[in-house]
Amino acid sequence: MCNKGDLQGRTIVFTSQPKSDEPFKLVERLGGEVACFPLIQITEFSSQDEAFIARLSLYDWLIFTSQNAVEMFSEKLRRHGISVNELSLKVAAVGTKTALALETIGLQVSFIPTIYSADTFIKEFPTHLKDTDRCLFLKGSLAKDTIRNGLEHVDEWTVYETTPNVKIAGELAEYLKSNPRVCITFASPSAVHNFSNHVYSQVLLTTVRFAAIGHITSKSLIDHGLPVHIQAKSYTYLALIDEIAKWKDVESK
Repeated sequence: MCNKGDLQGRTIVFTSQPKSDEPFKLVERLGGEVACFPLIQITEFSSQDEAFIARLSLYDWLIFTSQNAVEMFSEKLRRHGISVNELSLKVAAVGTKTALALETIGLQVSFIPTIYSADTFIKEFPTHLKDTDRCLFLKGSLAKDTIRNGLEHVDEWTVYETTPNVKIAGELAEYLKSNPRVCITFASPSAVHNFSNHVYSQVLLTTVRFAAIGHITSKSLIDHGLPVHIQAKSYTYLALIDEIAKWKDVESK
């Protein structure tokens, strides 16, 4: 458990907007400062809605890997006048935060993998399936094909689009020129990609520290030629901040 003052003198830069202000409050409680530059934008994608709304009853499982997908799905149900109580299917979630978002809208989660990643999900989830079960994966436009390729009888419903926020990327580049000693957090490969394309070449990053949620995001940083100084053991912002606070103590020795 980290204590007050453990992030004293450290600025934590968020490259995506957390779903709650808990991570910001934790940074401040530990004595650090917060800067937020959301490098990606999430917008609803609707062109597949009519087809999948009409076929929902054909599926046995819904699969969610993000809170964004849960929010968009809830909005689509509301718009079509469908109550979650009408849905007689099981739900799988990759991660406790996604599971909590599902439970908040009234959906009970029947499966969560032991490690909150798609590659672990496709290893563990099939043991919970019957041979005839059909699954529907609700995803963003940039979701990898891990679940589609790793499971049989799965369809994909794109419920939101992820696009780069180039304007914010420019603002982050300017910020780093004046504030070079920060720790930048990444929660998705999409944010890493935008950072690499629009920030990386504009600033000197030798004093910047990089922190990632999950091994997939860490791999994306490495693939873009960037270091990974800190990685969260649990796939949440709160866990990542805890790791940053511990790592700062090690670095200062």
